[in-house]
Amino acid sequence: MSAEKKTERLFSLDLLRGLDMVLLAVIGPLVRGADQAWGLPKPVMAQFRHAWAGFSLWDIIMPMFIFMCGAAIPLALERRMRDGQPTGAFWRHVAWRFALLWVFGMMAQGRILTLDPMQISPYNNTLQTIAAGYLITALLMLTRNRIVQIAVPILLFAGYGILLACLGDYTETGNFAYLTEMAVLKRIVPEGSKAFQVGGYTWFLTTMMFGFMSLCGFHCTAIIRSALDPRRKTAILLALGGGLLGLGWLLALRVPVIKPIFTVSFTAQAMGWCVLAWTALYLITDVCRLRRGLGVIILYGQFALTAYLCHTVFHPAVNRTAEILAQGLPRIFGETAQPFTLACVAGLVITGIVWVRSRVSGKNGH
Repeated sequence: MSAEKKTERLFSLDLLRGLDMVLLAVIGPLVRGADQAWGLPKPVMAQFRHAWAGFSLWDIIMPMFIFMCGAAIPLALERRMRDGQPTGAFWRHVAWRFALLWVFGMMAQGRILTLDPMQISPYNNTLQTIAAGYLITALLMLTRNRIVQIAVPILLFAGYGILLACLGDYTETGNFAYLTEMAVLKRIVPEGSKAFQVGGYTWFLTTMMFGFMSLCGFHCTAIIRSALDPRRKTAILLALGGGLLGLGWLLALRVPVIKPIFTVSFTAQAMGWCVLAWTALYLITDVCRLRRGLGVIILYGQFALTAYLCHTVFHPAVNRTAEILAQGLPRIFGETAQPFTLACVAGLVITGIVWVRSRVSGKNGH
């Protein structure tokens, strides 16, 4: 497929990123606030929690961020290449973006700001998984061989699945990804460090799957930017998304669906939903041009990192601001509704910060 050179942003990509960020930073807290205030049915709350096994709405947030990062990479890096070869601007952009995401990830959950080696965890955050997938995808862009570009994510997916199936089990501390995690941490962090408190999540070996998810987004962008007509693009994307979803369901017959270690059954299902979601938004907003009333969501999509840091690193300040602004609202809505009221105000605070960030920036960029 010959790529079309477009300067216009993919509106659907910003929208999908915005929906994912709004789900994490606004809708999730609102649902939990409503549950604290009035109590919600258990099946509803189960969709907003992670479990060791199974698939919930809340489980799609992290995979979708990694997928979307991979989708945005060609849009950001191709203009920094000359005749298919990387320029200095290419390497500077890759190094800066990787370092920025990695450090912000350590700030968000790696406890780097404590300056205490016993508390710092080197690799345990969504931003760092995005950074890892970003680096893998950027390096793969250096080859123009389509066979290699297609083969690499397949090999990452199959290799990870075989390793987990053959070298361990699928229990929380018996799976091979966890065993690898412990072996690596013993070599790079002090004994007794809080970095060993992984809570079932694995990162080092699971980087194979982070690369696979990022490359899924990369290939979807290649399809969308190809010279095919929109109907054929949509049909290909639907087939890809449906195929991944079906593969995930088929693998689930033998491989447990486990998000903390990104088993192949979980990851295939997550990528299937991501591809199908983007396809629907692409058809609605980029092909049919139905875009009214989406300003706030697009704002979150274009400045997702700012919103994410407000939700993670600076959430105490956001919550405290919400408490100050909402202190008189119990007179109107009652004390029972206060958890939900605070969540509403906190969402407005984050939205205000993102809006100010957009005004200060004065420009858009993937």
